[in-house]
Amino acid sequence: MDYSLKIGGAAGQGVQTVADSLSRVFLRQGYFVFTTKDYQSRVRGGHTFTQIRIAGNPLSAMRERVDLLVCLNQETFDRHATEVQEGFILGALEKNQELSATVIPVDFKKIAQDLGNQIYANMVAVGAVLGLLGLEISSMEKLIHKYFDKKGKDVVESNLSALVAGKSVVESSGHPPVFKEVRKDDDNKNILINGNDAIGLGAVLAGCSFYSAYPMTPSSGVLNFMASRSREYGIVVEQAEDEIAALNMAIGASYAGARAMTGTSGGGFCLMVEGLGLAAMTETPIVVLNGQRPGPSTGLPTRTSQGDLEFVIHASHDEFPRFVLAPREPEDALNTVIRAFNLAERFQVPVIILSDQYLADSEWTYAEIAFNESADPPAFAEALDDYKRYRISKNGVSPRAVPGTGPGLVIADSDEHDQTGHITEDLSVRVEMQEKRMRKFDDMRNWVRSPLKKEGEDLTLVGWGSTYGILLEAREHLMNQGIHAGLYHFTDVFPFPSDIRETFEALPNPVIVEGNYLGQLARLLERETGLRFPRRVNTYNGRPMLVEELLHRLEEVTK
Repeated sequence: MDYSLKIGGAAGQGVQTVADSLSRVFLRQGYFVFTTKDYQSRVRGGHTFTQIRIAGNPLSAMRERVDLLVCLNQETFDRHATEVQEGFILGALEKNQELSATVIPVDFKKIAQDLGNQIYANMVAVGAVLGLLGLEISSMEKLIHKYFDKKGKDVVESNLSALVAGKSVVESSGHPPVFKEVRKDDDNKNILINGNDAIGLGAVLAGCSFYSAYPMTPSSGVLNFMASRSREYGIVVEQAEDEIAALNMAIGASYAGARAMTGTSGGGFCLMVEGLGLAAMTETPIVVLNGQRPGPSTGLPTRTSQGDLEFVIHASHDEFPRFVLAPREPEDALNTVIRAFNLAERFQVPVIILSDQYLADSEWTYAEIAFNESADPPAFAEALDDYKRYRISKNGVSPRAVPGTGPGLVIADSDEHDQTGHITEDLSVRVEMQEKRMRKFDDMRNWVRSPLKKEGEDLTLVGWGSTYGILLEAREHLMNQGIHAGLYHFTDVFPFPSDIRETFEALPNPVIVEGNYLGQLARLLERETGLRFPRRVNTYNGRPMLVEELLHRLEEVTK
């Protein structure tokens, strides 16, 4: 079974309430769920929709076909009705086009008004969907009690009445249940989690004790996650006045010995680049999250993109070592954040995590999340009388002490400095210190993880970050068509491992798929390997690729 629902309406109509409720009902009954959101940068009004895909097996991408369209307004019908080839459409609608889908008229708002308040229209819609699919409402009734018991008996009873009314009106229409075999597992332990929550959870597990940010879509969910758990886990969470302050606060906290992180999106990261250089010059460990969205400038604030790769690799002036990591899905995001803190402290460098709106807001189902990483214990030096914060070392990493923990002076300054940290304009010292910092790169390459690899003989799909699930499912389709496709997917995108050229020389017919115009991973690979990668699939319309869309594009570039 593989079924897709799309719920659409205007912002403020309760689209997400319907989607969240249905997702959790499906999850509780033992189905695997995958959801994506599409919304405009408005508090109210403007078209928004959430798509839910459910199946009896794990899912990692969204497909093109829609089996059930739930229209909370007429605009949803006008925009999406033709996407339902053989399925159902629910809503109070004016049919203005010939359709192959079956339209079941349900006036969610009027039913709710008859019950006393149109605010319950979204719960009527939930009941209507469950009735059409043939699912019991017992799971949803439990969720209503869970969410609304504290708001009073009247609120609970009104929601329950709306749920039953929606189910009844669809059942009375005479359409048989869509699901022939209904799962009855009402106590399923599967987990539904989005990328932002996974990143926040990874930070908590890494021992993050300071998080600062200025709210900016799509990274704001991480700020909310950390703030909601700050008291429980002893985390200082600061909403700064801007992104400049957010990064500088985190640098200060790290200098004082905290495990510190900040988060933003591309436009906010632009403001952080001077601070990034400060972290590099002072060799202060810092983790920076960049939730990518289309630009330049404000661009499309609520859409998705992979357009910041080259930017973050070169952000801030001159040269200094850094890691850039791009998790592929929530489980990988959780573990990647823990690694990011470990790497930042081991090498005393900035570690940049590239997420995007697609990863941040989409939800994956896991039977169990694998915690493959653990936080390294703190490794601070003692600040003795002869302490030198920037002592020359073979691998470029110097002993790091926390100020006030010994008689020695712990100095940090944005100017070039000598081994003690005092400012210098001695050019020979400048050469010595720059070479010390850049020597870190040699060992950093040894800590880079190789891309995830699945063998193939006919072609190889290459990607990075959140494209993983789409490429994985596209590969399965190709294999079913007799095309033996491989997959080579990066989470660690900078620096590359030292054997990257030899690896790509052995890959059959690589096709690089990414969400930007220029093909930034392809350009980076060409620079690092000296090879050419003419087969590329790029998307930059602000939406993630659908599986069928990618398969069509692959057919074009491999002719």
